[in-house]
Parts: sequence; C-alpha cells; structure tokens
Amino acid sequence: MLGLRDTDADWRHLGQSQPYWGVLASPDFRTEAITPEGVKAFYATGKAFIDEVARWLREATGSDPSGRALDFGCGVGRLSEAMTAYASQVTGLDVSPGMLEIARRRSSRVAYVSEMPAGPFDWINSFIVFQHIEPPRGLEILRQLLQRLAPGGAISLHFSVWRIAELEHPVFTGWRAKAEQLKYRLWIKSQPAGHVHMYDYDLSLVMRAMNEAGIGEMKLVSTDHGGHRGVIVLGRKTDSTSLP
Repeated sequence: MLGLRDTDADWRHLGQSQPYWGVLASPDFRTEAITPEGVKAFYATGKAFIDEVARWLREATGSDPSGRALDFGCGVGRLSEAMTAYASQVTGLDVSPGMLEIARRRSSRVAYVSEMPAGPFDWINSFIVFQHIEPPRGLEILRQLLQRLAPGGAISLHFSVWRIAELEHPVFTGWRAKAEQLKYRLWIKSQPAGHVHMYDYDLSLVMRAMNEAGIGEMKLVSTDHGGHRGVIVLGRKTDSTSLP
C-alpha cells in the first residue's frame, strides 16, 4: 500500500548513493567524506545504542532481550550487528538492496532479507525507520510485525509523534485548506529520488495496535531528532493474544 510517495524507492536510491548518511544524517557519514575510521565510528554508535535499549528493556520487563530477533529497517546493519550480543539469531529486514549488500559483506552473523520473514520472534526492534513511512502504511506494517512477536517477546520500536512549532505545517481553513493540501501533495510527489521526509504518528493508534497484540505494560523513552519528537516503545507481549 503506497500513498503520496513511494518511500521504498527513496531508500533504494539512498542505498546506492548515501548508504551511511541515509541512516545517520551526519556530514561525516556522507559517501564523499566517510573514511574507514568513520565506518568504524558509525557502527560503534549502534553498539552503544543497543546496549542502552537492552538496559531499558531490562528496566521495563525484568530481563534482557534474547532469543530470535528481528531488526526492521536494518539498513547497513548498524543495529543488527549489535543485537547479536543479546540474541541467539538476528534477522535484518530492509527494502534497500544497496544497504543490504553492505550489511551482508560485513557480517555473516545476521540473516539479511528484503521480504517480511516468518515469526515468531522473541525481540523486534526498529529505530528511526517508521518516521520515514507514511503512517497508514506504517501502522499496517506495525501490525504485521506484532503478529510475528512470540508470547513473552520484547519490543523496542521507535515512532515520531510530534514536532516543534518551527517545523509544524501551517493550518488553514475553508477553501485555502483544500488548496494548500493539493499544493502539499504536488510538492511531495515532485521531490527527487532519495528525498527524506518525516512523518508523525498518532500515538493512540500505535498504542491500540500494541494493546490488541497483547502488549499491556510499556515504557516510553522520549527522542528528539532536530525538533522532531518521538518515543521508543519498550514492552513485552503477555501470554494472551489480545486484550479486551
């Protein structure tokens, strides 16, 4: 299901042109600037982040992540590699062939795939990924992921949910609202391949999907990416398949 823009095509383009910068938007990680030392520093950020996620999950659920894990939107494997320190088996899923090629060349400890794998998984992780997928499609993907979460399985899933005033889209009413909406739609479609767009999710819809999947108790960690505010949702699936 695609909406205003084929964001998968954008990430396929970035996988060929800017595979590291597409993951972490620092000038040091642009293709024309990155060095072997820069690549090493890039992957070190993944280890530091996953160690923090493991600590948060321990606090939220009482245990470290383990078992069979899935990293949704794995890119070049920055987090997938780090997840092998906790999980016995890690699968990285991404739509970008260029990024997957780099990830596969680096590590044989992770199974990298381009199609949604079968579950169940004991840990499903995703960071700075859903924010680049239009919410209606992203929520459907979320439901598919949660269907693959094993009873007792853990989640660490990140969503952007609001933005500071300087980044808000102007609000119009009446005929002006329709005109501006059309203008926005045309602008989105006109952007060149590789355009990186940010989408905000309705947190109540995210929580509903998780509750319906049997995830009752959750911990939220706030994030801030240049004024785009979000949350990392951490929790564990209960024995029941859904909540009333």
